[in-house]
Amino acid sequence: MTDTIDLPDVNVTAKAPTPTADPVPAANNPTASTTYQPQSPVGGDDLTLTIGNMSWSGWQRVQLMRSMDTIPANFAIELTEKYPNAADIDIKPGAACTVKLGGDLVLTGWIDRYEASISATEHSVHVSGRSLTADLVDCAAFVGDQAPDKEQYSLSGTTTSIITQLAKAYGIKVTSQAGDGPTVPNFNINLGETSWEIIDRLTKIAQMVAYDMPDGSLMLAQAGNEAMASGFVQGVNVERADVAFTMDQRFSVYEGFGTSTAIMMAGSGGTQPPSAIAKDPDVPRFRKRIIVSQQVDASGSLLPKQVNWEAARRAGRSLAVTVLCDSWRDTSNNLWAPNHLAPVSIAAVKIPSVSWVIGQVTYIKNEQGRHALLLLMPATAFLPEPLSALGAYPMAADAGIGANNPTAPAPADNPTGTPSTSTGTGTKVGGG
Repeated sequence: MTDTIDLPDVNVTAKAPTPTADPVPAANNPTASTTYQPQSPVGGDDLTLTIGNMSWSGWQRVQLMRSMDTIPANFAIELTEKYPNAADIDIKPGAACTVKLGGDLVLTGWIDRYEASISATEHSVHVSGRSLTADLVDCAAFVGDQAPDKEQYSLSGTTTSIITQLAKAYGIKVTSQAGDGPTVPNFNINLGETSWEIIDRLTKIAQMVAYDMPDGSLMLAQAGNEAMASGFVQGVNVERADVAFTMDQRFSVYEGFGTSTAIMMAGSGGTQPPSAIAKDPDVPRFRKRIIVSQQVDASGSLLPKQVNWEAARRAGRSLAVTVLCDSWRDTSNNLWAPNHLAPVSIAAVKIPSVSWVIGQVTYIKNEQGRHALLLLMPATAFLPEPLSALGAYPMAADAGIGANNPTAPAPADNPTGTPSTSTGTGTKVGGG
């Protein structure tokens, strides 16, 4: 039976979870599916930290962050009280833990740090930790057995299978909702690279996003396949909103090359043309960026995808809004979760009505109450869709953005103006 410690001088009614054979019941997974049925929040949505058969709740300050394009999820919790019984909080760095918000599991991982201080009037305790996927970010990449003489540093296969092998070395389970991805032959691991550095490159090639789930596993998915029951509306649940419309990280043309060395063409005196080209029609002046392939693939078949991903991601991330919301949950009592579409209507910052993807959510509790800090962007920020689907900035009609774009107009066979990714010979391989 799990024991519960309610920290003193705090109004806490949360009870520790009852152990089950499945440490991560599907019903408690806030990002499992659109059919997720949440439990009623227990103890007013209090955070409960469980280590072994002990649970602690009633933390005065809470911060827990989850993202859809980076790992690991992480948390930091704090108690500052007249609390002389320090021995009752027996939390050791390196211990396995789970974290729940109300009845919903949100993180499975490790305690990174325990910090405490004491004075004549106060005892302060700080605890922080990260998801199981932290080892993929911190540790060197390899596949095979942990014995040095049995490690492997060269492998091939689909992007999903390579990522699965890298994660398996550290006991991390991988699930893909986006299929197997393209095949990458003769992939070499450079000594000193972390697993996440490689996974990040592979997901870009495969047009996937990778993020950790509440059970500590790694999810490979596409952007915005699920939706929240409600969103963020000025005057309803938005306490603050900060918007950024940017152009400094966008380029009008992206050219992809298989090598960083210019190859002279015999007889012409010129250099070999790019193997792939992508254009951003909303950039108002000529700006070129060159992408060198990160793959080991003589055919160059993956380079167009890489170039298109770069163009689309930069365009999508030039539109972003950060929202401070007055609740951790939507109107259906689901926790706000990464990789979910949510409607946004904040006319005061020139976002009249859009449906954007939650890229990151931070659950906060402090002296001002409970809040959620969310970063939302168009789905294009995470996966390469045709750039015309992004459209101009919300205030483009007023600012005249896109009126003086020097890139070529839409050809006759592309009357909609949907940008394309093409090979150096002009063969269309992507876009509308």
